Amino acid sequence: MGSLPSVALALLLLGQAEAASVRPAPPRAGLAWADADTLSRALQEVEASYRAGKPIARRRVVITERQLNSYLNLTLASQIPAGVTDLHVGLDGEGLRARANVDLDRVPLQRPADGAWSLYSLLTGVVPVALAGRVDSRDGVGTLELTEARLGGWSVPAALVAQLVSSTTRNAANPGGFDIRAPFRLPYAVKQVVFEPGRAVLYF
Repeated sequence: MGSLPSVALALLLLGQAEAASVRPAPPRAGLAWADADTLSRALQEVEASYRAGKPIARRRVVITERQLNSYLNLTLASQIPAGVTDLHVGLDGEGLRARANVDLDRVPLQRPADGAWSLYSLLTGVVPVALAGRVDSRDGVGTLELTEARLGGWSVPAALVAQLVSSTTRNAANPGGFDIRAPFRLPYAVKQVVFEPGRAVLYF
């Protein structure tokens, strides 16, 4: 019979294996729990220092595109707004590109009251949404400038995209949703985010 420490270690490893086995399989290729966990641990370390009022130990945190998408679609899957599926975020030298399928029947938009035929009358059901934007950040504050927005293959104005984003991000803590046109405070005392092809670098 093995020693008590060795038995305890075996039981611990077995418990971890069983816990890992109940995780749902990634919904698509390119996502991995290992990548999601790597980013999760880095963010937890930063958050712990921030909440304790201590200086962030790391000068910078590098987030790869694969880690970001795995974290969003696996770790934060339950927090993705209802009606939004197949989310993918791409990182490049200027900012980000995002695409997803959005069920507009679950995220109702304000449509023209006069009933006139327009693009709005076509926006129904599940449609692909694609966004691209330049992100500028300094001194802990970021801004987003949309450079492209498409719903269902149609080019749409930034105002409609802003309405869609605010509708899908409303919650008890933020009843108005997220306003993509307004400057926003970077989390955890991040001073600047620098975008590079395939990754983003957070500087503290």
